[in-house]
Amino acid sequence: MIIGITGPIGSGKSLIASELTLLGAYLIDMDVVARELVEPGMPALGEIRDEFGPDYILGQGTLNRRALGRLVFSRPEALRRLNGIMFPKLMEAAKERLNEASGQHDLVVVDAAVLYQAGLDRLVDKVIAVTAEEEVRTARIMKRDKLSYEEALERISGQGDLDEVARRSADLIIDNSGTPYALRTKLMDGLRFLGIDVSSRDSGPYLPG
Repeated sequence: MIIGITGPIGSGKSLIASELTLLGAYLIDMDVVARELVEPGMPALGEIRDEFGPDYILGQGTLNRRALGRLVFSRPEALRRLNGIMFPKLMEAAKERLNEASGQHDLVVVDAAVLYQAGLDRLVDKVIAVTAEEEVRTARIMKRDKLSYEEALERISGQGDLDEVARRSADLIIDNSGTPYALRTKLMDGLRFLGIDVSSRDSGPYLPG
C-alpha cells in the first residue's frame, strides 16, 4: 500500500508522516528529495540559475532558498516557472524511490505538499489530506521558519488553492488544528476507515515532547 500525504504549508502533514513511520511505514519525503535535487552540481540548480539569474545562488554555489522563496510566493508566474523546472524531476525521483521500496515495504508513504500539482497522486493508492485553520497554520509557519506575520500569510496565499484541491480529491481528510495527541487519534481512526489494518502496528500512545 502506498499512501500519499498532502496539505498546505503549516498544516502539519509531516507529523502525520512521522506517526506513520512509527507504525513501520517507509517514508519518501519529497521536501527532502527537492532539496537534494537543487544541491550544487545538480541539473535543477543550473536551470534555476539560468531561469532566475545568479542573484538566487549564494557565493558557495548553493541555492539562496530565502530569496527564491520570497520571489515565488509573491509572484505566481515565478512559482509556475519554478514548478516547470522541479515537477518533472520530482516525478522521476519519486518513481525511482518507489521502485527501490517495492517488495521491501508493505506500507510506503509519499509526503508531498504538491502531490496533485506534480502528478504524484498517480503513483499512490490512497491520499490523506491534512488541513488546519489558517490562524493555526500562520502561527506554525512563523515559529518554524522564523518569519513575520506578513511573510507567513504571503506563503499561505502563494500556495493558492492547494488546500481546496486536496480536500476535493483526497480519500481521507484530517483536520490538524488541535493537539498532536488528537491528531494521532484521528489518524488511527482514518487508517481503519481506509481499510488499513494498524492493530499489529500500533506503537502505543503518542507522547509529545
